[in-house]
Amino acid sequence: MNFCKRTDLILVLITAVVTTSILGFALSNQVVAQINGTQQQNQMDYTGFHSNIEQIIAHLEKAEYNKFFNNNTLTLGHALHPIEEVLTLVTIPLSTADSNLNDTYFKDLYQLSALASPGNSTVDEFDNKSKSSIELSNEVVATVIPATVLSTTEHNVSVIKDLLTISGSEYKEGVAGGNIILELEYQDGSAFMDRAYTLFNNTQNISNDTQSVTKLLSDFSNLTDSVQSLKEPAVIDQIIQKMNIGLSPNDNSTTSDVSSSQTSQDYIDTIRGLLNEVITAYESNDKIKAKELTTIAYLDNFEYIEASIGKELSDRGEALLREKLREQIDGNASIDEIKQNIADINKVLDDSAGFLDSNPK
Repeated sequence: MNFCKRTDLILVLITAVVTTSILGFALSNQVVAQINGTQQQNQMDYTGFHSNIEQIIAHLEKAEYNKFFNNNTLTLGHALHPIEEVLTLVTIPLSTADSNLNDTYFKDLYQLSALASPGNSTVDEFDNKSKSSIELSNEVVATVIPATVLSTTEHNVSVIKDLLTISGSEYKEGVAGGNIILELEYQDGSAFMDRAYTLFNNTQNISNDTQSVTKLLSDFSNLTDSVQSLKEPAVIDQIIQKMNIGLSPNDNSTTSDVSSSQTSQDYIDTIRGLLNEVITAYESNDKIKAKELTTIAYLDNFEYIEASIGKELSDRGEALLREKLREQIDGNASIDEIKQNIADINKVLDDSAGFLDSNPK
């Protein structure tokens, strides 16, 4: 994913559009979750929700880090990523649980992103605001996820595994040949790993086997060292898969196993299905759901094929799916405009499938 620098004016416009879209549509009382490419279910995906909030916290921590070192571009990048890519996925369950907190959370993250723009805050001001936003993020988790779920080892392990798997995907985008090629994605990967480690340390009784816990701690250390040494993504993936198995030794259906069994064509097929659902949701005037599905199509599917299809197709798909389609939904585009853009996205998917057939790995 390529980061484009935003101006304060754009931030204000985005805030207005999103706020209008949220207030303009009634939210369903039934929470429908579809995270990480899974099928829609009439139940809450607590793992996906918690993982998404942990990713937001990771971005905020990295924004703090970069602000301290006076890197305005990366500070703004990490402050904007939760808004651009994750916030849509948590809106429906949070609004269902507490609509006032949902509004507060949206406004808070937009305020932080405004402070991230060069010259809009001192290091101390930004640090205080980001810490406040992290506290609010933790409140969001506690509000949506029942304490009876949040306190279980099973739940926390599932979130740790999800964070590790996503971190590997981000790292793969950011590093190649022992060099950082996309700094923002590299930092995303390491930040998600840090959140997984924090959650691991905060989880009581993660295993009754002291030797297993010691081994997992050693694996976390190895993962951190390997990331800092810019080891090849394949090496990082192997470590993560090993850790996911170690976290659930009796469970053969780890998140990483599911992800690794998915082919590029599987992701392409999933994207096509999600785009059809976007049209259905938009025609039903459910713009929140349409935007959520768009985010899932990009974040949980297209990102997984970007490295395989080459820069030209990756850039085309990102511009149409991640940027244009979301902007059209926010801007109340006509259904014909939405359908035309989706047709253009499907053309990119056709070209991607052809490229993959001609360049098998």
